[in-house]
Amino acid sequence: MTIPMSRNVLNTECTRCGCCVSICPESCISLSLDGYPVVGEGCTSCGLCAEICPGRISPECEVLCQDSHSAYVGHYKNAYTGYSRDAAIRERATSGGVVTSLLVCLLEKKVIDGALVVTFDEKEPWKTRYILATSKDEIIDSAQTKYQVTPLNVQLNQVECNRLAVVGLPCVIRGLRRIQEKSKVGEKIAVLIGLFCWVNMEREATEFLLRKLHVDRSDVKSIEYRSGDYLGGFKVVSKNGDVTFLGKECYNILPFLFAPDRCLYCPDFTNEMADISVGDAKFLKSEKGHTFIITRSEKGEEILKNCRESIHTESSTVEEIVWSESSALFFKRGAYKRKNIEYKDKGSVLHIPLRNRLFELLFVTVHKNRKFFQNLVSVMPLSFFRVLSQLITRERS
Repeated sequence: MTIPMSRNVLNTECTRCGCCVSICPESCISLSLDGYPVVGEGCTSCGLCAEICPGRISPECEVLCQDSHSAYVGHYKNAYTGYSRDAAIRERATSGGVVTSLLVCLLEKKVIDGALVVTFDEKEPWKTRYILATSKDEIIDSAQTKYQVTPLNVQLNQVECNRLAVVGLPCVIRGLRRIQEKSKVGEKIAVLIGLFCWVNMEREATEFLLRKLHVDRSDVKSIEYRSGDYLGGFKVVSKNGDVTFLGKECYNILPFLFAPDRCLYCPDFTNEMADISVGDAKFLKSEKGHTFIITRSEKGEEILKNCRESIHTESSTVEEIVWSESSALFFKRGAYKRKNIEYKDKGSVLHIPLRNRLFELLFVTVHKNRKFFQNLVSVMPLSFFRVLSQLITRERS
């Protein structure tokens, strides 16, 4: 295994998923301040970190089931829309509360002993981190999407639970799926729940937004990225109780400015290697939020079936998902072309409309020159910032 000496990281296409940290048998991989893995003393060159790394893009589709297939969504068993039957959970969550209710249900039925979920750091509440949640309250506290790169900085061989659920973005789920295949410690992972992901954002996006709203980091008591009714917005509560709020459609320019480079080359929007994939069901325009649910394995379908008392579901179709999420789906599938890789998936052909190719060109152009645009937007009045973000939201929709 060759380690690039310039950064001493494992892979120049690193997604910062953190899976190499979680699997290293010698516990000799740590994370740099910007989330990249660094090899320390004690490495035996076993190569396991390279084997499970999801950073390399493959043109071949990995398969969990053979039931059905879509060129844009991958292999799947069934598609649904749904929401939590618990009104408090649905109110607290991002879009329907399905993930939170699934985890609570699995914990109460003793299918799992705990769940690895993303929450905010207690000491620096504008930062995110993975934690092991072993109670209903801890799971509910972790509800809502976190728009921040968050590596899985948890060593699985040191986690005392033997039946884990893990919630993660496509890069995390792909790494963990390979851990299940390559290492005995993967037997601890009972279920993988994957979130839809267009692009993630660097922590600097959160810090930029705080500055834009004239909130000092040291005054932050709590942050929510999707507070309130669907789609919600960015809510900051200060230590003295002051509340600052900015609707989500008013900060949708941030991915253009703060998406990690590696996100532009990820083709997986709907988290194709999860047992259950979930994301916003935007087309329903539900005030309290609805969730798209895709089951991709027998285990995922059985889990959803056994949690129906906690989650209301209705049959949906992959065509509805493609129609509702076409902008993100087309952008993600365009990663193959951006990486000069021929798309090979059951002979499927991708058709990306001109409008979406123009949006892709705009995004890539702005992102390539993001330092300039960051400086430009930083001096832009908040009212202009909101209008620009709303225009981008409308164009994506």
